[in-house]
Amino acid sequence: MSFKSQVVDAATNKSKTETINYRTTYQDKEYKKQATVYVPAKYDNKKKHNIIYLMHGSTESGRDFYQDGNFKKILDKLNRVDKLKNTIVVFPTYYPNRSFVNSDYYRDRPLNKNFAKKELTKDLMPAVEKKYHTYAKTTDNEGFKESRRHRAFGGFSMGSITTWYVFENNLKYFHDFLPMAGDSWTIKPDGGAVASKRTASRLAESTDSRSFQILAAVGANDGTSGSMTPQIEAMWRLPEFNHQNLKYYTQKGGSHSPQSIGKQFEHYAGELFKK
Repeated sequence: MSFKSQVVDAATNKSKTETINYRTTYQDKEYKKQATVYVPAKYDNKKKHNIIYLMHGSTESGRDFYQDGNFKKILDKLNRVDKLKNTIVVFPTYYPNRSFVNSDYYRDRPLNKNFAKKELTKDLMPAVEKKYHTYAKTTDNEGFKESRRHRAFGGFSMGSITTWYVFENNLKYFHDFLPMAGDSWTIKPDGGAVASKRTASRLAESTDSRSFQILAAVGANDGTSGSMTPQIEAMWRLPEFNHQNLKYYTQKGGSHSPQSIGKQFEHYAGELFKK
């Protein structure tokens, strides 16, 4: 595995937007990939930093999501008001390359699952957390397990579907989750609506007595609430979930857009890494 960081916007006393390169394999073919990384102002490579991975929606890239959601401005503000200090935010993409992009987002499901189950932990996380100083003492399974309370994953739309897959498969490496505008497809596509009880039960089976925090959100004018709401309500009926470890925020006037997701992320930012 190899990587290099390219500084896009640099100033010693300001936040930076950087690009990290890494390699991954999908269906026995190797791909060179990139992720956009927000590095907070006054980043110090000698200090430990929390880390969040945020995933885009259908047809986007990590950089598109970062720019369209105004995340640099949002993250700079959160740092200034001490709501999200000393936190690195990574914006990856689940497409192996742009040839996989298509208008039928249902076809993205295998890519979401592969990213969550393989690429994230085997390729992306080691590359990122070797480059930047997080709470992981080592960039292997044990190092990621020991530092899970300082690592979060979230996403928008198909990135939210990815987030539920990460919860199901990698809870041992992550503590906080921000699924926004998307349900879990672990049972079947649109499973939050058409198989809410089975979906909730499958997610409950994944908890394995570990602590976690799910900060779910959707816009009031976003049709994906029709899938998210029944799933969340089904989860609340199970003993593994409650209103403390599973929260659900409906953003007034919010739509199915990166701009609304930026505001939903901002709503929850102060609750990350607190438990």
